[in-house]
Amino acid sequence: MRFLAVHGGCHGAWTWDLVKPEMAKLGHEFVAVELPGHGARLNEVATLDGYRDAVIELMQPGDVLVGHSSGCVVATIAANERPDLVSHICYVAGILPVEGKPLPYETTSTSLGASSESPVAAESPLDTYLKLTEGNEAFYFERPGAVMAFFNDCSEEQVDWAYSKLTPEPLAPLSVPVFVPNFWKQEDLSRSFIMGSRDTTCFPALAHLQAKRLGVVPLEIDTGHSPWLSKPAEFAALLVEATKTKPVGPLIPTSLHVTAEHAG
Repeated sequence: MRFLAVHGGCHGAWTWDLVKPEMAKLGHEFVAVELPGHGARLNEVATLDGYRDAVIELMQPGDVLVGHSSGCVVATIAANERPDLVSHICYVAGILPVEGKPLPYETTSTSLGASSESPVAAESPLDTYLKLTEGNEAFYFERPGAVMAFFNDCSEEQVDWAYSKLTPEPLAPLSVPVFVPNFWKQEDLSRSFIMGSRDTTCFPALAHLQAKRLGVVPLEIDTGHSPWLSKPAEFAALLVEATKTKPVGPLIPTSLHVTAEHAG
């Protein structure tokens, strides 16, 4: 199989560097997308359309499309445009778009029962380490915040490697409403959701909501938000296994709320 993977916010195509060789050992091709405004394309203007196009330019028939964190929304937008090229879509520790709402809508307090629609997550201890760039066009995390959000189960060496590569996340694409009407019609689309049991960003209650909206039973790995870093071999095997997931419910384009069922 050929896997095409989309990184999340503040990250780049380097996200998947440890996963690629593990996928090769399993006999699969793994291609990483570099989104504009990130990684090696840091100096390019970041737009939601540009994100979509970066994925579509690399898509081939039969691809397994993989998204991590906010990259799940970008993968969904690409799948909406070219469903004919997608054999399966896998969401890793990430969110689905809410039709007509900005990209990070599901990570705001709206999905947790409040009313905020801020482009950055609802107020939390992370706010202490969340900073805006000088021109207020992007945000980034100081190291303690990055560890809390992304790398809470990683070794110091792993954190050193990853944190040195993080870049500020452009704010402009986060305010653009997302419309993916074709995606919601693909009830037969092969799809899956991988969640980290120790994830503090796409935390278990939020992850279960996303899996429910996707109409699947989530697959769980004992990691934080970045299984591709802390357990790349185990994650690669689970990613292959995920392609066998069968839908158990419909795709849901609207937001859901945390309930007692999911909060534990």
